[in-house]
Amino acid sequence: MTPTAEPHRLSALDGSFLRLESAQSHMHVGWSAVFAAPGERPRPTVEALRARMAGRLHRVPWSRWRLDQAPLGLSEPRWIEDPDFDLAAHVVQVTGPDDPVSLDSFAALRSALLSTPLDRSRPLWQIYLIPRLEDGRVGMVGKIHHAVVDGIAALQIVSLFVDPQPDGVTEPPVHWEPESRPGSVGWVMDAVRQGIGDGISVLRAGTHVLTRPRATAERALHEARRLAGAVADDVLPPAPQSALNGQIGARRTLVGYHAPRDLLRSARGAGGTLNDVGLAAVTGALRALAIQRGERPDAPLKTMVPVSMRQPGDDEAGNKIAMVYIPLPVHVASPTARLELVREQTSLLKHTDRAGANQALFETAGLVPAPLRSPVAKAMATPRQFNLTVSQSPAPRGAMYVLGCELEEVYSVVPIAQGHALAIGMVRYRNELFFGCYADPDKLPEVHELPALLAAELRALAAAAPRRREPSARSNGRARVPVG
Repeated sequence: MTPTAEPHRLSALDGSFLRLESAQSHMHVGWSAVFAAPGERPRPTVEALRARMAGRLHRVPWSRWRLDQAPLGLSEPRWIEDPDFDLAAHVVQVTGPDDPVSLDSFAALRSALLSTPLDRSRPLWQIYLIPRLEDGRVGMVGKIHHAVVDGIAALQIVSLFVDPQPDGVTEPPVHWEPESRPGSVGWVMDAVRQGIGDGISVLRAGTHVLTRPRATAERALHEARRLAGAVADDVLPPAPQSALNGQIGARRTLVGYHAPRDLLRSARGAGGTLNDVGLAAVTGALRALAIQRGERPDAPLKTMVPVSMRQPGDDEAGNKIAMVYIPLPVHVASPTARLELVREQTSLLKHTDRAGANQALFETAGLVPAPLRSPVAKAMATPRQFNLTVSQSPAPRGAMYVLGCELEEVYSVVPIAQGHALAIGMVRYRNELFFGCYADPDKLPEVHELPALLAAELRALAAAAPRRREPSARSNGRARVPVG
């Protein structure tokens, strides 16, 4: 007899990505990748890719999950195993195996694929194979709904087809039968049991208050201060007006820039981590873009930077991230001064509990009844709250291969909510940075200029690095920087 599935409820944060989705705002994360030409090896085919993944699906149980809405919307949806799961619907070949696809056509194709929302009646992920690019290499586009994964959990899907060496092994599929699940009555009863459990937890907390009032009050005061700090530092300060914000449509484009290792090494001579240098490059590129449009940047852009809150080895489905906001100093004229200010902000994140406090703040959304959570989620994603998102996505260390072909380029997709025209994802791979600039091309047609502007900013940092020998002048603990 098939066992009955335990419910896998979405957290309030996971559910927020469903609530933010609309016809104009698709909430999938994703990637675009290019792999080396196969050489003497057989060219990858969709059949070989499906066979490789089929033998590993049992390692990622949530790859077969689909949404099941709660009756009357009384709670978050849950994940259930899809009894009609068909790998062929999720791993798709979009061009003929021997049809050479130009790089321009590949860029247009991936933009079209990324402009289409995922089908909520199936597990929320898809991978598209482009077997032959005109230069002999292999292309791939993938997308996974943000309600399912954050950046680290997304690597589990990647592990289904990527190998750390060229000679990966295709294993036979492991037998699978979908678990049965309770019907709508069982779904309601489960929600009731959850409510009773929450009530018991509250009663236990109340008992603890009565038996240890002083310790409880101190803990409550500490938590209240944490949440108040998160509100004061991250929620209340408004984002400035920017051309990066405004009504957007459904079209998307992904524009990539590959920053080579030597240039990054030279740019890091001015100090900072690779992530700091990447954020500084984004800052300088956006400043230059604004100036090209005839604007005078006079305030930092309030930027949402997701921070992973996962413990080592935690790769479960769902989102375990904190939404932290930092100012990108686009108003500052000097590249090295911009980098210094970025370093100060990232150092503050590392040495304070802002990320933990923000995570706790977002978790309080779970205390709001499910039908009322949509306004909360949308309020936290307005242009008033932040101007753009810049996210660093992890990549496994060392080279990666798909069916014997080595990964050469990878650009991440960071979704944009209504009111935001641009998000930038940075992927660190083999000590190089790959910037994925994901935008509404109608609202922000200048997105195609960002690769050249990112490269120019890195060259400016590299050129200035040898001359930065003296410590920065400081006043009241802050760097003195020219603005303009």
